[in-house]
Amino acid sequence: MPSIITLTTDFGLQDEYVGVMKGVVAGLAPQVRLIDLCHSIRAQDIRQAAFILQAAAPYFPKGTIHLAVVDPGVGSSRQLLAVRAMNQIFLGPDNGILTPFLQERLFEEAIVIDCPHLYLAPLSTTFHGRDILAPVAAALATGADLSSLGTQAFKENLTKLASPTLQIDRIHGNIAGAVIHIDHFGNLTTNIHQRDIAGLTADPASIQIFHKKQQITGLANAYASLPDRQVLAIIGSRGYLELAVANGNAARFLGAEVNDTVRVKLGNNS
Repeated sequence: MPSIITLTTDFGLQDEYVGVMKGVVAGLAPQVRLIDLCHSIRAQDIRQAAFILQAAAPYFPKGTIHLAVVDPGVGSSRQLLAVRAMNQIFLGPDNGILTPFLQERLFEEAIVIDCPHLYLAPLSTTFHGRDILAPVAAALATGADLSSLGTQAFKENLTKLASPTLQIDRIHGNIAGAVIHIDHFGNLTTNIHQRDIAGLTADPASIQIFHKKQQITGLANAYASLPDRQVLAIIGSRGYLELAVANGNAARFLGAEVNDTVRVKLGNNS
């Protein structure tokens, strides 16, 4: 089975950057299957890229190579990493983008990339995705051992993003979380997981969800469960609580932004 390399960037599709990275991989490893995971990450939004990678990786087979380039520090002293986790390999800058895969239960090993013989020349200071990470991904896909790419790294020394605050008070039936992602449709994904709500109650109809001045009662079964333009709460495909608007855009309708507080309460608890 051909190796799989996924690409996640903030490059968009208006310039040649994504195509050039694919061209480099195709020239060095023509049998590889390239999959575009996402190129619409907000510019320099490392946290969004980390979230997308975390949500997607469980659905890829063992041995998949994920190449992620959201790299505001390109050309600086920041390191580039190859991390093995979940029986997959993740390539990217040491800026927090690989945070989800540094968790104790997932992490296997990490390498600081230092293999100049693989890099393209001349080496650009502004496009390490093309000149370093794409050739390294191709080398891995064609059999290079991870340990051959550089020096061992201790995960304790690697850059990690701070987790958004999540407070769960099961005694009083309260959860305080935050919006962590807004998707293309304007749906608001929070950091409140389905299991967090299940820890409060077995009856999701009994909960109240609050965002700014908006109050929602219970969980919907589908985005189309309510009439058009009605605000609803639902457990999304990633397993997290979402706020949405039936046939509408919740982010615009609610004036929502990432990091907004979202609260869940049992019944009429205050």
